[in-house]
Amino acid sequence: MKTPPLSLSLLRRGFTLIELLVVIVIIAILVSLAVPATNLVMKRAQDLKIKTVLKDLQVAIGHYRTEYNRFPINPDDLGGGDSDIEPFLTDGTSQPMVNILTANVDSSGASTNMNPKAIKFIDLPSAKNNLFGIIDPSGGANDGTPVQLVDTWGLPYKVLLDTNYDNRIQNPDKSNNDQRISTDAPEYLNSTSAIYSFGPDRQEFTKDDIVSWR
Repeated sequence: MKTPPLSLSLLRRGFTLIELLVVIVIIAILVSLAVPATNLVMKRAQDLKIKTVLKDLQVAIGHYRTEYNRFPINPDDLGGGDSDIEPFLTDGTSQPMVNILTANVDSSGASTNMNPKAIKFIDLPSAKNNLFGIIDPSGGANDGTPVQLVDTWGLPYKVLLDTNYDNRIQNPDKSNNDQRISTDAPEYLNSTSAIYSFGPDRQEFTKDDIVSWR
């Protein structure tokens, strides 16, 4: 006895369900592949934003030195000797570098004004929600109130300067806890400035630090 054939409507219904399952599986696979790729693209975009700021700061420091024959820092902190100034943060309390480079200085103090020509060596964005840019407590008064310059994660950058003018600075990579970075890192960088962000983990000397020299 022959089994009666399935009706056309049942066949269509069965194929529709199978096709739906296949589509769902394909979508799930594509999503699983797309998420890591998207995260990688976003990370590279974030790194590029930070790298651009680091490069712009180095260029601005160089232009300032050409104009004034000194670094954009408080000269009282140099202290003489053969050592470079201690690394400092762009947190608005360590050094007035960001204020000086953006011409946000108190022009009434002629002897202490580190940018008397009011040259704006760099344009930096204002931070939104205290992320990526300048945090200005004065609200843009441009009266010399110390400002902060923070990265995408709301932390200040760290700056090293060759204030003893030997054309080299200590390489922070030597202190990196990732041996792939620290092992082969040279003791010194042949540069007059170096700047870095602590990266998304907000920890210094880790593999995700975003730096100006590599």
